[in-house]
Amino acid sequence: DPHLPTSSRTRTHIDAMDFVSNDMELTSLGYGILLGAVGAFLTSFGLSILASIAYTARSARTLLGAGGEFAQATLLRKQVSPDAKFADIAPQQPQQSAVYHKTFFLISYVFDAIRKSDGMTVRIEVRDRKVPSFVYEKLREQASVTLRYMKDEPRRCRVVGALEHEKRGLLAFRTRAFFAFLLIAAGVVAVVLSVVDHHAAGGIVYGIVVLVSLFWQFAGRSTLQAVLPCCAATLRKPWSPLWMHRGFVFCQELGLDVEPSCEPQPIVPAGVEVVSFVV
Repeated sequence: DPHLPTSSRTRTHIDAMDFVSNDMELTSLGYGILLGAVGAFLTSFGLSILASIAYTARSARTLLGAGGEFAQATLLRKQVSPDAKFADIAPQQPQQSAVYHKTFFLISYVFDAIRKSDGMTVRIEVRDRKVPSFVYEKLREQASVTLRYMKDEPRRCRVVGALEHEKRGLLAFRTRAFFAFLLIAAGVVAVVLSVVDHHAAGGIVYGIVVLVSLFWQFAGRSTLQAVLPCCAATLRKPWSPLWMHRGFVFCQELGLDVEPSCEPQPIVPAGVEVVSFVV
């Protein structure tokens, strides 16, 4: 500012130079950018976990809302993955390292429903759907289990006990939420260290990456639907990183004006295993 005294203009210039002083050398600049990038990655990862929790809670509330309908399903099978008899094997030799196994509680069930959009009676079989452990323990094979499904899309369904738990959001996933906040805090610490050490480039990189991450979490899928109309149907499908075992869903149309059965038979014959793999 030409109206400022010469001493004030000089001091402002020195302060600005001091803020970016360590970005003048190439090696130091690279360090600042790396620190900002690491912080941005940690923060973005934490934000993605929080977004997945929010999406799971919203999906649960949707199924429990006016667009959903109750149904009674027959529980076909309960399964712990991996099998406990393999997961609990301890190393036999001192030089062998212990292996950590994440346990998933999976259920399979079948039910009939009337699809509201066209009045078609459909039979839905869900294989290997993940549920919380306390819900799993209460269920019994070949017994009836209460679930909710979307009236317009019965393939989108979930056991009521799991929905009541998941709709609580952060309170239901406290461990994941705590881990997410730790990641966000670690990322913030990294960028603060970068700025304090006079690396403005690190702060800029952090800000850009985190803003892009926030945009993707809030509007990424809707933006892709607008830009790529051919993929809109795929992008509208419900998803959640928390549902690592979403399982397999089979649908059989039984016909119009067909009364749903109280004891539906499985679509997939007994003894047939359904697996997925990537080649």
